Amino acid sequence: MHYVSAETSIGAARQQIWDFIKPPENSVLLDPRVVRGFPAPGHEGVGEVRVFISVHDGVEHVSALEDVHEIPGELAITRSFGAMDPAARGRDFLKVTDDGGTIPEHGLHFTLPGDSDQFQYYERHRGYCQQYVERVKSLMERIQANKPEPSSDSGITPSET
Repeated sequence: MHYVSAETSIGAARQQIWDFIKPPENSVLLDPRVVRGFPAPGHEGVGEVRVFISVHDGVEHVSALEDVHEIPGELAITRSFGAMDPAARGRDFLKVTDDGGTIPEHGLHFTLPGDSDQFQYYERHRGYCQQYVERVKSLMERIQANKPEPSSDSGITPSET
């Protein structure tokens, strides 16, 4: 089993990032090939299934991810139904930084096909992980920039404090 990952630092709370990356509907913002994402009927957490419709080289594909392990707001391990690599797992882990920000890590556990160019396989998976965390960062920064500042008007004048 092999593992690659990427991470980046984002000036946003861990729960805010979790609430953004978890819903499958937001996948269209995180992966340019995804044209639609939606939850399958069922429950949230372990066993939860999310369905994605994507276009690869002009051909439409349907895929589904199942949560096989979850610590809500912090960690999700997923598997893809019908994947060519049945041992493959995705991993999203959100670490809180000392300054209140978050470091999202997106990783992939996978096996190498016997006839594969190992370096090319690693680089393709690592590139996907890096692209994913950079998109999360970019979108979270846009959300932060458009977020209204909390009102400092408490109705109390400085002389009353």
